[in-house]
Amino acid sequence: MASTMLQSLRKGGITALFNINRSFTTTAAAATTAATTTTTTTNTTAPLPETHVPNNELVSQLVNTIMRDGKKARAQRLVSDSMQWLQKKDNVTDPYEMLHDAIETASPLLKLTTTKKGSKAIHVPTPLRLRQRRRRAIVWMLESAAKRPEKTFEQRFATEVYEVIQGTSPALQKKAQIHKQALANRANAQVSYNTQSR
Repeated sequence: MASTMLQSLRKGGITALFNINRSFTTTAAAATTAATTTTTTTNTTAPLPETHVPNNELVSQLVNTIMRDGKKARAQRLVSDSMQWLQKKDNVTDPYEMLHDAIETASPLLKLTTTKKGSKAIHVPTPLRLRQRRRRAIVWMLESAAKRPEKTFEQRFATEVYEVIQGTSPALQKKAQIHKQALANRANAQVSYNTQSR
């Protein structure tokens, strides 16, 4: 390219140089547009499958708990695929209703907070709000699903939901253990006995 520019300078001067630059820029622009059209045609040939997740407070909390690194579409796809797998496994008409029942079943009513009374550490049972209860149930179910032997997350989570409904999940054992400890420490509960308004 440099040798052709020098030859054109010797022969025709500066105007020939501008003509050469124009021809090189137009061919380079044509090459880049051809490359972009080939890449756009290859990208549009494989559309991604549509995932359907209902716009529900419980399902969105589950998706947000599963989500890592801000990849919400991936988390929605995992939830959708696991519900499809659950529907195939158990012939359920509405797997999201089954998911709702499983999370409500695994939700604890109380948590134990540790406080100091003098030099002694005591456990105080504290009631949980609805969103906190669901969060604990979801986390327990995800932890139990991670320990399962199935290969994919969809199969593990769907099987865990099924086992919670059947009553054989480790998440239910955690809930029973928390409730048993709260019952043992019920004397430490901070309860207001003055319920009548004056």
